[in-house]
Amino acid sequence: MSAAIGYLRVSTRLQGRSGVGLAAQRDDIERFAQQQGFEIRSWYQDIQTGGGADALIMRPGLAQALKDAKFQKCPLIVAKLDRLSRNVHFISGLMEHSVHFMIAALGKDCDAFTLHIYASLAEQERRMISQRNKAAAAVLKRSGKKLGVLRFSKKKRAWIQARAHAGKRKAAMERAESYRGHIEWAFRQPGTNGRAISYMAAAKQLNDRDIPSPMGARWSGTQVISMARRLGLDPAPARISPRLSPVLIKEMWEEQPCITAPELLAKLGPKHPLGLDRAMKLLTVCRKAEARRSALHRKIGWHIDCRTHLRIRIGATWQKHPNWTARQIISEVGPNPLLSVRWVQRILRECRWGYPEERNMPRRTGRPPRPQIYSINLPRRFKGDTAVLIGKRRGRRMPGRQAGRANALPRR
Repeated sequence: MSAAIGYLRVSTRLQGRSGVGLAAQRDDIERFAQQQGFEIRSWYQDIQTGGGADALIMRPGLAQALKDAKFQKCPLIVAKLDRLSRNVHFISGLMEHSVHFMIAALGKDCDAFTLHIYASLAEQERRMISQRNKAAAAVLKRSGKKLGVLRFSKKKRAWIQARAHAGKRKAAMERAESYRGHIEWAFRQPGTNGRAISYMAAAKQLNDRDIPSPMGARWSGTQVISMARRLGLDPAPARISPRLSPVLIKEMWEEQPCITAPELLAKLGPKHPLGLDRAMKLLTVCRKAEARRSALHRKIGWHIDCRTHLRIRIGATWQKHPNWTARQIISEVGPNPLLSVRWVQRILRECRWGYPEERNMPRRTGRPPRPQIYSINLPRRFKGDTAVLIGKRRGRRMPGRQAGRANALPRR
């Protein structure tokens, strides 16, 4: 005898608890299998509505039955076509993908045309059932009768709502457990610059592998976050929290005021990942706050960098001891690899002048200075065919006509 898979479905929990509908379907499938020479190897069932195109997501029993039938290369048998689905799109999708299923009520040799007709009738029947139920509920509401959970007391409604939330959490947990392997694999992938992978990058990894989300769409970072938290996965953060980073940067800057951004990132390590631009901005905020508290710094207008703290300390020491030399200032401030005698001497000069030394330097425009040409008034008879231009570029000869207005010296 050939192997086969049996599938049962009822729409409501009340029908599932009674078991009459499930028993009737099982009896029809067993009778059909005995007549056609099939042996039912395994049974699957669902208590869920037959509408909607997402039957494989909402009905795990059907999904497992189809998977088992494909693995064993055997047909899937249902009592009636509406027990499989009341959606034409879903039925036609199974037929398009060559999924082998049989309908006990329609026989073994039912063709595709007949299946399409019965699928359309099942979908229309579902609509008609919904319309009849809505019309009956509207009549009862107009007569003043309470429907649904409003029939029960407030305590019973709270209990029903709690059970409903618990059921939703359980279903969400079951869905998340089915994706645990994919989420853990995505978190194991390397991130940028040696850091842990971000949630958006993890979602991109899942999309690149064509792994659909629980709703059949593409993954997003928010979905990965919610599913990871539900599964209890706590990957290393790809970036430090915006609220925590200013506090950590300020504490480290107070311990080492001359620290640079690369040294700061190396000191934070992978436990507190932070970008280079963000680290430089936070360090600049700390340095500007210290510069605003120094009257000498505001007067001179030094630029903000890793030596801002040293300039402020040198300026404060100079105000107390104006006659000290650079070496005495260094011994008072303390040893530091950024301190040199020539640099301290420059800071002392700027303290005496009251402005930075950059103001005395020529402005760099990127072009060489133009040569200065001196005009010499000579008689016309001394002008030859060639002449020598007198200026910064000496010894350069030019034709007399080009140097006519320059009044250059004649050749001798």
